Amino acid sequence: MALSSKLPKDPDPSYTKAKNAALRLLTYRSRSEKEIERRLQGRFTDDVIQRTLESLKNQGLVDDAAFAQQWREQRERFRPRGPALIKQELRKLGVDREVIQDALSEFDSAAGAYKAGSKYAAKLSVEDGTAFRRKLGGFLQRRGFGGEVLGQTVERIWRELLDPLHSGVDGESQYD
Repeated sequence: MALSSKLPKDPDPSYTKAKNAALRLLTYRSRSEKEIERRLQGRFTDDVIQRTLESLKNQGLVDDAAFAQQWREQRERFRPRGPALIKQELRKLGVDREVIQDALSEFDSAAGAYKAGSKYAAKLSVEDGTAFRRKLGGFLQRRGFGGEVLGQTVERIWRELLDPLHSGVDGESQYD
């Protein structure tokens, strides 16, 4: 007897195709539940899409909370963004507000702003302090940082660039 005749046949081949399509999407990067749903819509019925999503969730392949946490960590590590921009990105990817709040609950805005600002500040001229502060502040604001963190970060980087010998490892002056 042939091996193919021993394998159970799936009564719904569109479910198999939907699941394979979803698995292909997940090979590139983690995805939110909504992202997968959007990508499958139009090609498969709502029932097949829901079955596929339930199966992926049961297998632990789709988890919006883990996805949001991973997204935040990737942003912190490689492309620093402020909480406002990360929240906006996650909303566009279909993550629920409560899940986003949990993912951003321990977010360190000051560290992210400093990391992003330090790289950019190295490209700026320190000849004109006002222009430096305006450009760096605008850059950080476009990256989703705001308020007190933005102002403190601009001043901290400005002080470090003016007096690099007296800045400590953490950027705070040793003589304050």
